[in-house]
Amino acid sequence: MTIDNETLLLLNAYHDGELSPIEALSMERRIKADPELAAFTRQLGELSSGLSAILPGDPASSRLRGSILASITTDLTHDDVSNEPDPEISLQSADPRRAYWGPIAAALAIGLVGGGFAGGYFTHLAQTETRAATIENEILTAHLRGLIAPQPFDIASSESHVVKPWFNGRTTIAPTTPDFSAQGFPLVGGRVDVIDRKPVPVMIYKRRQHTISVTVTTFTDLALPAQSVINGTNVTSWTDGNLTYSAVSDLNLGELSSFADLYRKRLAGGG
Repeated sequence: MTIDNETLLLLNAYHDGELSPIEALSMERRIKADPELAAFTRQLGELSSGLSAILPGDPASSRLRGSILASITTDLTHDDVSNEPDPEISLQSADPRRAYWGPIAAALAIGLVGGGFAGGYFTHLAQTETRAATIENEILTAHLRGLIAPQPFDIASSESHVVKPWFNGRTTIAPTTPDFSAQGFPLVGGRVDVIDRKPVPVMIYKRRQHTISVTVTTFTDLALPAQSVINGTNVTSWTDGNLTYSAVSDLNLGELSSFADLYRKRLAGGG
């Protein structure tokens, strides 16, 4: 089977006990439902146990690190400097298990040279990406929930000086609430959504029959994707200071990007 990078990183974090209880439960269900993934998990555990048994506990010496790096470099560049077929390489290529485990073994060797730094970094990266995706999905879900409600806002107003004060006491974030009626994106109201168990402000705009929800959060460390398309709904995010703004709508991406540009300019003090 082919393991994508995200699954491999999550599986590594699961093996090391670094996932949250919910993430670990989700991974366990995936492993139980997929026999090939379960077999891969067992092989990963066996490989890890084997390496733990033979590797020294102290950090590798400079000489050992140099030798490992030189060996890896030679293996990876061998095909580029030789025009003659290598029988040993041909045998390895014929064995799918060796071809599959080769890149993983190289990655583990690099992890050894780095003293575990690389493994910790990639685990952190995988967890950050997973949390960012969770936050983005919560923002999208809140937008869709607003669409099926009688009205997509808790307060109906096109006046910035009415909508902005309404958030006082309801959320700790004081958002900028501009009106873009002149540009065809009128402000129609605001509401409070709960994202990552925190109340956050949401401004509601219209573009013809389309609704645009602008959710403001403090997750600037998560680097939400600048643009995403999730089940036909566009999400555009950007950061201003210590706040992240996410515009969500079924409006076409070009017009939503134009709206986001207007908002960014207003936040920067222009336009």
